[in-house]
Amino acid sequence: MNQSVLETKNVLVDRARALIPKLREFSQDIDKNSRIPEEIVDDLKNEGLLKVLRPHMFGGHQTNMRAFTEVVTEISRGNGSAGWFVCLSNIRDYMISYTFGEKALDEIYGTGKDVVLAGNFKPIKCNIKKVEGGYFVEEAQWPFVSGSPHADWCYFGFPLADENGGMEMAIMVVPREEIEILDDWNVMGLKGSGSNSCRIQNVFVPEHRVSLDRLASKGHYLIDPLKDVALYRSSFVPSLTLSIVGPALGLAQAAMDLYMERLPKAGIGNTFYHKQNEAPITHHQVAQAQLKIDTAEMFLYRAVDKIDSCAERGEVMDTSEIVKVKADFGYVNQLCKEAIDLLVAGVGSMFTYHNNPLQLVYRDFFAMHLHGFITPSSLIETYGRVLCGQEPNTYFV
Repeated sequence: MNQSVLETKNVLVDRARALIPKLREFSQDIDKNSRIPEEIVDDLKNEGLLKVLRPHMFGGHQTNMRAFTEVVTEISRGNGSAGWFVCLSNIRDYMISYTFGEKALDEIYGTGKDVVLAGNFKPIKCNIKKVEGGYFVEEAQWPFVSGSPHADWCYFGFPLADENGGMEMAIMVVPREEIEILDDWNVMGLKGSGSNSCRIQNVFVPEHRVSLDRLASKGHYLIDPLKDVALYRSSFVPSLTLSIVGPALGLAQAAMDLYMERLPKAGIGNTFYHKQNEAPITHHQVAQAQLKIDTAEMFLYRAVDKIDSCAERGEVMDTSEIVKVKADFGYVNQLCKEAIDLLVAGVGSMFTYHNNPLQLVYRDFFAMHLHGFITPSSLIETYGRVLCGQEPNTYFV
């Protein structure tokens, strides 16, 4: 790892870790109001935690996926919604820088404002026409646009007729003032992530703010000043998958923190164990949970370091490597779930109260755990297929 990147990483991780107490203090408020307070968003901006993957030329830290993951882990350890917001906001800096040309990037970042980015690829409603100089969006809508209430710009995927009469995916970027954010994020977990639906009506998007997914994923639009920067050579699909599993480890660590904080004051109902920390079952639960968290950490950083090392050497990850990295991420998701389940089993009926901080961690984790990008069974099955000489059962490689 480049020394300057390492030094920047250490500073950013320390800043993220220092916010954990405040994030936990605000957690019930975030859960109750389904929104991250502007005070917290301002803290994240002021500490530089929303531009970990942004190019230097646009005021960012331009680090790597390891720095990004460690920052996300610490913020998620404080609050799941904040961790998800930091994770998705940062990966969009990488994605936007990777997939759009200089004119679009200058529009987005040129004001010098510390912008927040949001977006989603798959629309649930889409009526977009090619017109002279760009595209006209008559009406389109996208779900799960995490961070949208705080966003300055959003990217959106949409289907486009290709030159052979088929369909391909394109990506556009749109300023906040042209987007309607719907109040429909009514969910059990990650309530403050701001994953609302977004709607656009009667908006013109100029040609330079649209890219073709098949070209964008290969770095076709990458501008000259960024072509030799290792970060922007990071494999596209594994990096986007990382952005979904990123908060998992921090949430599992948070569950362990909260469990151990309560442990000296707890007993086990209907037994003679007035001190839970003296019970053999507790010893087994805690040890197994911690070992699963430790294993998840090893798998997570093995995969992240693989992405970074290939990027630093300028190597393109092949399909088998991508499938293995994604399987690692799926296994991290599975291990963290198993660890949290063990800890929840040791809490007892106190877990049922909504103001129990471990319940909030569980709900936040479970909302993340269900995301289709990181479903353990699917990612592990794909890895098994490749090990057995079969083709991957997904186009997302």
